[in-house]
Amino acid sequence: MQTRFNVAPWTDRPAILLAWAVLIAILIAFDLGIDRTFLSDQQNYLDNFTSAVTLDWARGILQGDSLVKSLVVGVFSEEGLWQVWATVLGGLFEPSTAVVVTASAISILLGLAVLRLPDPVLPLLIWFLLPVGFAAIGLLQLRQGFAFAVMMYIALRLERPVLATLLAAMIHSTFVLVVPFAVVAWLCRRRYWLAVVVTVALAIAIAYVGSMLFELFGGRRLKIYSADDTEATSILYVFGALLCVMPSLHRLLMPQPAGEGDARHRALANIAVVHVGVVAFVVSSFFVFPLGAGRVGYLVMLLLIPILPTMQRRDGRTGTALFAVLMLYLVYLTTKTALEGTYDIYFAG
Repeated sequence: MQTRFNVAPWTDRPAILLAWAVLIAILIAFDLGIDRTFLSDQQNYLDNFTSAVTLDWARGILQGDSLVKSLVVGVFSEEGLWQVWATVLGGLFEPSTAVVVTASAISILLGLAVLRLPDPVLPLLIWFLLPVGFAAIGLLQLRQGFAFAVMMYIALRLERPVLATLLAAMIHSTFVLVVPFAVVAWLCRRRYWLAVVVTVALAIAIAYVGSMLFELFGGRRLKIYSADDTEATSILYVFGALLCVMPSLHRLLMPQPAGEGDARHRALANIAVVHVGVVAFVVSSFFVFPLGAGRVGYLVMLLLIPILPTMQRRDGRTGTALFAVLMLYLVYLTTKTALEGTYDIYFAG
């Protein structure tokens, strides 16, 4: 049995590598060729890459009575790692070029993250089709996309879930939520029942004190949002989240798939624990902290990207049924997304 991510199970099937390369090329072609002058968030990122080089963001991080407290809180609330990235790119490139470099980096990092999964093609297809995937955080909301890509790369390739979530949280503050779940996954190791119980309990507790945490880590968003605001306005949002968590529970509570190396199994299990925590938080927040349900809800679907394609769909009826149901749900989401015009961005320019 393999103990490291050293050989992918598709290495004797070059057609999979070719399909993966074609999908990466398509993603980067969109990154490079899309007409960004019509994109809603474009100006915000142009301003960010322009202003970051002045280092005003560094002064914002360090302001406060206690230097240590200001640094610890500020590096997350002011998204310090993103500001470092913006400062470096803003100093090297024109702002418009820096935006394209960032979008391309998201595609490359995510592509490399899934490369050693049993099937690296399906994760990229899911990323391309999810309403909160490439069309949203891959092309528009680049901070979220960059944070997610960094988290996936470090969690899957380096098997460092805590480091992955910490770095992601320094890029986009909503990822602060997943840090404690990653810590639970790391501490519990192979005791997955315990990890699920602790993670759910912790998620409910975080949702309960969510408004207080938002006041602490919300940063500049405190001027934009209220703790009672929400993007999740229907109970169907809750049902959708509960459906999405099924593959992660299946991975954690079923035996390790035959032929899956220990390192790959641990990496995916860590992500599954984080996924369970995110869904538990979203469901709880729907009732006690409405803003939280909407602000981090996109992670409910995004974390399907590495988990769903690696289900044991040939090893039992349960896995097969869950895989089929989730694929039907993705078809529904894709159709709904197309009708709502979200994919129109692919034809901008």
